Amino acid sequence: PEIWANTCCSHPRRGEAIEEAAHRRLQQELGLDCELTYVYKFEYHARYGELGSEHELCSVFVGTTDAKPVANPTEVAAWRYVSPEQLDRELVESGESFSPWLKLEWERLRGEFKDALPTGSTARPTEQTD
Repeated sequence: PEIWANTCCSHPRRGEAIEEAAHRRLQQELGLDCELTYVYKFEYHARYGELGSEHELCSVFVGTTDAKPVANPTEVAAWRYVSPEQLDRELVESGESFSPWLKLEWERLRGEFKDALPTGSTARPTEQTD
């Protein structure tokens, strides 16, 4: 709760393709719809403060839109657009404010998969989860 995380998490339903889940959750969490491109999949196991830990398999998609998010208050406490450079700085300066999975995901997106990030765009949405 109350940490910055990736834009949204798809949580596929039984029998639902991961791409369908990504579109569904983007709409449910932020009221957005855009073309999404699959980038990579990763598995992680990370401590989550005193609450325990998470062990998940995550598929990473990227997309762009000019639409303004309409955050679902039961899913999102706050949202904002930040540039990749600003996110890099904030992860160094106040890393405890970000989810472990965002840190792992962003490190690979900025390194190994940097060509998958849209060019000409200066902002990436992040959300703060409840």
